[in-house]
Amino acid sequence: MEAHKRNIFHDREAVFNGFLEPIPPTTAVVVDENGQPQFCEQICQLPVPTPRSICECSDDITVTPWKHISVVTINGRYNVCLPRKSCPSCSAEWTPEVKDLLLYRYWPASTSCQTLYKYDVFTSFEHMKVTAPAMSRQAFLKMLEHRSVQAGRTGSICADTFQRSFFEFCFCQYKQEDMCQVHHFVCPACSPDMLAVCCDGNRKHYRFSKSKGTEEPPIYEGLFLAKDEEVATFVDLVRSNMKSGNDSAVCGTAKFTAGREMSKKSGAQIDEEGIQVAVCRHGFLLRGLNHFRGEIYAYPMFLQKEMSKKTNVDFFCMDVTCRYWPYLNKIAEGLPELLPLTEMRPFLSVMHAKAHTAKCEVRWGGRSQDGAGNTVGEEVEQVNSFLSRAALVTKYMTKAGRVNMLTQQAMGWNRRKRDNLHQVLAHRYVKITERAKVEAASFSDFKKEHNLDQETIQQWVYDVRQWAVTERVYAPGCTEGLRVDIENITVSLLRKKQDLYRQHDSNQARQRKRKRMRELKKKLREKVVQYNTGVQEEQIDEELACSLTEGYILPWERHEHGNTFRLKRSVFDQVMLVKRLEEEQSILVKEMSQHIMFLLKEVQEVEALRGQTLEGIKTSNFGDLTEDAAHGLKSVLSRRWHFLKSQHKQAVHAYSGVAAMECHDLHLQPDIEESDDNDYTSPESEEEDL
Repeated sequence: MEAHKRNIFHDREAVFNGFLEPIPPTTAVVVDENGQPQFCEQICQLPVPTPRSICECSDDITVTPWKHISVVTINGRYNVCLPRKSCPSCSAEWTPEVKDLLLYRYWPASTSCQTLYKYDVFTSFEHMKVTAPAMSRQAFLKMLEHRSVQAGRTGSICADTFQRSFFEFCFCQYKQEDMCQVHHFVCPACSPDMLAVCCDGNRKHYRFSKSKGTEEPPIYEGLFLAKDEEVATFVDLVRSNMKSGNDSAVCGTAKFTAGREMSKKSGAQIDEEGIQVAVCRHGFLLRGLNHFRGEIYAYPMFLQKEMSKKTNVDFFCMDVTCRYWPYLNKIAEGLPELLPLTEMRPFLSVMHAKAHTAKCEVRWGGRSQDGAGNTVGEEVEQVNSFLSRAALVTKYMTKAGRVNMLTQQAMGWNRRKRDNLHQVLAHRYVKITERAKVEAASFSDFKKEHNLDQETIQQWVYDVRQWAVTERVYAPGCTEGLRVDIENITVSLLRKKQDLYRQHDSNQARQRKRKRMRELKKKLREKVVQYNTGVQEEQIDEELACSLTEGYILPWERHEHGNTFRLKRSVFDQVMLVKRLEEEQSILVKEMSQHIMFLLKEVQEVEALRGQTLEGIKTSNFGDLTEDAAHGLKSVLSRRWHFLKSQHKQAVHAYSGVAAMECHDLHLQPDIEESDDNDYTSPESEEEDL
């Protein structure tokens, strides 16, 4: 019986009425004079060690229950009492203070300590919000309440108090990590030189206006999501220096909704209309902001300006780069402070380029950019798939609660990425090396099959590039204009046919694409009929062209040597792919080196800070800290130092294995394993049905 009194968090059950019944901690089982077990109430004290002495008296000191409180652990809620130690002679007494509770990993919800939370309930909820971001606090607390009922305990858990205490706990953890030089929104492999930044919006992250709540500012204000006032000031500055012109967001036959110069605020009852985030090519979240007027170009421009201040960025990736970059150049003419942004190189995301015109893909696409390596520019889509699940909950939160939760989840996402970065880079290097050999051998066979020499290949690559940058304006209905229209529609149909099952896994999406393909085929047939009516020789075979017969060549594409433009384009694509894979290997070597140097720098910074703290303790110079706080800082710095040394050792081992090509024992966690380039889709930037 005494053991159960001491261990109040133990779950008990016994057979009394012919079946097992749970016994709550506040119930004691005693045996009456007839030898029958009976229930009686007992007072449970929180197991917090008391001090040996509270006064100088020699009388026995008594420990009695003090005030009733509730304790929430991962097993639910417990109703207990705080202990009180008193001396009957001098009336001195001791009751646990906040620092005593924190020492034994109890987090008070208020200064009165009416509700305490065990650390494990907060750390479990934090991990759950990263692993299952769509889980709400109500669902989590319902699970805790269910565990309480199953153990015979009663009592609900206040959701608002839990969330406020959770954010306070996480913020204290963040401040502790900040004192230990932890950089939450920095990619170790991209510092100080970052190859590419990918920027995109997520309109699923709207928030209903009715979720007002209190007007208290978020505790993470400006840390990940930029302050709304700063973004609004920048947007007004951009608009005052640029009068909107053509805002159709059209690229060839495709019309996009992912970017515009101007946009009206939504008429729905929502406040924030979404978020815009910037990530590196390893999927680290770097910066974000709130949308209030759709995905206008000023939002990615603000993030581009923010990133240019932090690191050296080479490429800026977007899904509508062909529209955004000319707009940026016009803005920079009126705002000289934005001229450094034009020094970055434009990069059209590889998969989104499939929905652009063929010329646009060659001119702006990532596969055509020298020095870009195997960067796909779609890394933000992987992050958006995580954030979109979180949006199921944040749309009902208050403004401050939404910012706090998104920032906390972003830090958790980056923490997982950072802990596994050495394995990801090593695995990517092995994968790229193997693929580069395969593609090089395939291209060599292709050259032999078509009897191509290096000089011819270089000339064809030059011809395709020149074709992409040549812009011609044709009169409506002229022969040349019809040829261009027929080529664009044919290329678009061929790509849609190829990607119909590869990129879309739902019948609804495929049905929408088939409808679009039927409309394009009808339009192609009309253009072919119009072309054949206007020419007498070399007419197009209507059935072969409209049915996309394999091997059919348009009349004007037939050259004297049989080298069609499609063949040139195929050679161009293969040359670019082989070059990008070769570049990727040297890029990965540089990123591995930067990762090692970043860890070494962090080790040195923490070691220097730990030395200063130790010196301050020896000389009793604690600065703004108390003596206990100084000893605590020394402890967490030592823990951080040992963690960084372990990370550095693991990274060196992984990269040494890469050098010896012995990376077969590397195992990636399934939730952050590298995705194939073809897995990225974004409905927000797909073509609209016309």
